[in-house]
Formats: sequence, C-alpha cells, structure tokens
Amino acid sequence: EKIMMPFDKGASEFVPVDMQPANEWMNLKQEFLFDWPLLAEQDYLVRLAGVFAFFAVIISYPIASGTYDAPDEALLRLLASAMGGVGVTLALVIRLVLGYSFVADRLKSDIVYFETEERRPNSGLGLTRLGYERQGDTWIKPPEIARRDFLIWEFSVAPVERRLQNTLKGMAGVFVACFVVFNTMDSNTSYDPRFITSETHLQELLNPSNEKVANNEAARLRERGNKPAYCYSRYYQAVAGGEANCKD
Repeated sequence: EKIMMPFDKGASEFVPVDMQPANEWMNLKQEFLFDWPLLAEQDYLVRLAGVFAFFAVIISYPIASGTYDAPDEALLRLLASAMGGVGVTLALVIRLVLGYSFVADRLKSDIVYFETEERRPNSGLGLTRLGYERQGDTWIKPPEIARRDFLIWEFSVAPVERRLQNTLKGMAGVFVACFVVFNTMDSNTSYDPRFITSETHLQELLNPSNEKVANNEAARLRERGNKPAYCYSRYYQAVAGGEANCKD
C-alpha cells in the first residue's frame, strides 16, 4: 500500500517524486531495518542485541566450538563467537550509517542528481547493445525547498546520524577489545598443528632454538589425550584419514 507523501507537490514537475530528497527521507523511514534508529532508545538497543545474540549463539558458537574444543579453551570459544556476532551487527550498523548519510547529503545539498522514468534510445549502437538507458540530470533546488530540506536534515536526520555514529563507535570498540584479548590468549596457536598454514611455521617449530616451544606444545597435546595432532581438527582429520586413531 502506497503511503501518500506530504512533499509530493511543489518541488519540480520534471524531478520524479521518489527522487526528491524530502520524499527519499520519507521512504527511508518506512524501509525495514532503517526504521530501527527511529525507535526509542531501549527498543533500538534490544533489536541490535537480538541480531548480536542470534549470530553469536546460533551461528558463530557452533563454529567456534568445533575449532576450540578443548576444556581449557572455553574463553576462546566465547570470544570467537562474540566477535562473530559483533562483526555482523557492526556491518548492519555501517549499512544504516551509509543509508542515512546518502539521504542527509541530498537534503543538505542545493544541487542534486536525479534520473527520470522516461526512456529513449541512445544511439544505433546503444540500442543494439543496451536497448534503452535512463536519462539523468541535476536539479538546482529553489531557495524555499533548499531551506525546507535543510531543516528536515537538521531536526530529523541529524539526530539519527548522531545515534548511529555513537553506536558504530561503541561496537567497533567492543570488537577491537575482543580481538585484542583473543589474540593475547591465543598467542601460542601459531605453534599448534591445527593452525599451521605454511612451511615457515613448520620449520620454526622444528628449529632447535625453539625446543622449549615444541616441548610446551607436546605437553599440551599429552594433556589432551596424547592423540595425533590432526585429531584436534576435523579438516586435518579428514585429510589424514585417521578417524580411527582419534577415537577415545
């Protein structure tokens, strides 16, 4: 159902209704997800928390549990799943910021680009290769419309932008904090056979000067049951074909 816009008239007869900045703002407020920042503070945060919880618990935690499956890696599992949830939520907030920034720039600008709904052949070559293409042009707003659009931005859009920027900074800080703690705790994984990805790491592990590191890794594997190293990765277990050797 089309909702009538209060700014349908009075802009320009050749600028499409949906491409007039005031109407773009009205449309944006009705889009799914983009209406979240307009909610009350508590409702807005609850929705973001729901996105985080879904991706952290339902999606990321099972993956992290398959990678960090030792009893002493519980905190690593939690941090890895938290980073997954925060990462997706952060991407969502960035998308909201970009959407609101686009409309805000068009509201603040006195000259905006638009495309008409009219179509025409460009040329013989263009008609053959592309068929028809959209026409576009720039629109210089009349002073009264430029002032109206600026007021819409100042009193309606700018507060939402500030809320999104604060959310973005907060979530980025949480992600960086989780990442730093995760890497601090996971500093020895470069010597764990599950994470060796190059010959350089193998040579480093075999280097006599790294004997202490190799002994520590061997002791850690013994504590986990003294199984072959590939048993702790489903991928390497499949590559080695050693499922039988990994059973308790």
